Amino acid sequence: MALPLLANCGLSNQTLPRLTLIKQQTAVDGSFLIASVLGHRLKSDKDTRVLLVAAQHGYGHYSSACAKLAYNLGPARDSGQLLVLDVGAELTQNYPVCPNVDTVRERIETVLAASPKVTIIIDDLTYLLNYGHTETELIQLVEQFVARRGPEQSFVIKLNTADLFEWLCANLDDLAQTEVRLETLSSGNFREVDGRLSVSRMVGDDELICLKQQEKSVLYKVNDRNVKVFVPGEIGIKHL
Repeated sequence: MALPLLANCGLSNQTLPRLTLIKQQTAVDGSFLIASVLGHRLKSDKDTRVLLVAAQHGYGHYSSACAKLAYNLGPARDSGQLLVLDVGAELTQNYPVCPNVDTVRERIETVLAASPKVTIIIDDLTYLLNYGHTETELIQLVEQFVARRGPEQSFVIKLNTADLFEWLCANLDDLAQTEVRLETLSSGNFREVDGRLSVSRMVGDDELICLKQQEKSVLYKVNDRNVKVFVPGEIGIKHL
């Protein structure tokens, strides 16, 4: 199960932060976190709709990953609770027309207008840079929806290879209430741990003087049917 992982990230509550930014470092695969959030949102609140913008992986990948974590996406998709924009599938079906920022914007606008309770999950925003879009366009896309979102509408956005897009990350950091960083171990590879997960949150009520502070840093291990979280210094994982 993935509940301990989500609890550490602050993503297990019924109400999510306005924007959660997942910054995935090069050589780290954070798709397990997207699958965990996706499955938990669908299972914990049947009144919340979820739009998955699947750019890094297709729907089939997340269906299999969620099944291993005891989340079945089939009924949610059949009922309309789960909506999917499968970027790879649309590229194949509509070639040579490529998915673009306008495609993503239109789909999100439609869902936000129709659903007062909705979570938008984008599994890799930087994927759109492959289609000629600029970092400025991606920032404007996020700004537009974060500013307009309703009280029960939230965004979870992952940036792959975030360490390569410092300017993009710096601008989105200012918009995010919660920031989750997935990093490799500074000591190198270790068979009992896959990486380090650090969580920072915005503190302060005045938006002009809000500061983002690191709340916790834990180690994680992705197994076949669960994700384990460790505190640095536990038996068997010292000095990491």
